[in-house]
Amino acid sequence: HHRFICGHLRRVTEGECKRLMIFVPPRHGKSELVTVRYAAWRLIREPGLRVIVGCYNQKLANRFSRKIKRLVACRTEISKQKHAAEEWETAVGGGVKAVGVGAGITGFGGDLIIIDDPVKGRSAADSRAIRETTWDWYKDDIHTRLEPGGAVIVIQTRWHDDDLAGRLLKDMEDGGEKWDAVSLAALAEPDSGD
Repeated sequence: HHRFICGHLRRVTEGECKRLMIFVPPRHGKSELVTVRYAAWRLIREPGLRVIVGCYNQKLANRFSRKIKRLVACRTEISKQKHAAEEWETAVGGGVKAVGVGAGITGFGGDLIIIDDPVKGRSAADSRAIRETTWDWYKDDIHTRLEPGGAVIVIQTRWHDDDLAGRLLKDMEDGGEKWDAVSLAALAEPDSGD
């Protein structure tokens, strides 16, 4: 399934896909592959790229940011002025801004936004208040930081039909932004013969 996901990430890199959702069950390597390795690979190839990593809380976003920075620092010079986990830069001005759901992102634009697990789990997804907060954060904060021509990747386990991905898919059906959605199940469904 990693090769399959990488095929979709290639389309994002080449500008063929601007909105990608990846639905994979927990513990299948989606965060390591996409949020960490893909973001680092892009920054090594394009050190001026500005990446925003959003997660259900700041602690997780910072953990991803530190992992990305360690990989990038092996091949690209990191700025000595901005090098904190929540915001760091390459020597040429690219870098990562890490944010938790609900946090503001004022003053930072993103060429690539990766939202990884915007809800912590089933109990958070079952909370209408958390779903509303997540949706408002996406619409009013993080999405407004996307630079023209930029791409958004949403990676998550689907815990609820009305989660962020569910709302984005419904919005697409109602004429909103077009998203490519990749859904990989933990167990293969019986072959339907198609």
